[in-house]
Amino acid sequence: MAICATVDVAGFVKMLPGVALNDCTGYVLLDKADWINNGLVQGLLTIPAGEDFAALWGAGFVLPVTLSMIAWAVSKIVGVIR
Repeated sequence: MAICATVDVAGFVKMLPGVALNDCTGYVLLDKADWINNGLVQGLLTIPAGEDFAALWGAGFVLPVTLSMIAWAVSKIVGVIR
């Protein structure tokens, strides 16, 4: 169960029992079950599917090559105009 906590002047973490998570101005502490069930954590720790990985790999290759070809074409056009 997630709880709201704050750090006191002595440096200790103290639970704020009467504060709802939406109203928490300190830190939200998660237990193991909340941490595992968090969608962000699952998204970071899961390996992408084959199609998703292929799309990311292709984009990582095609984007720099395309930008370099566009830059080369623009430089050739500017060279002809000059």
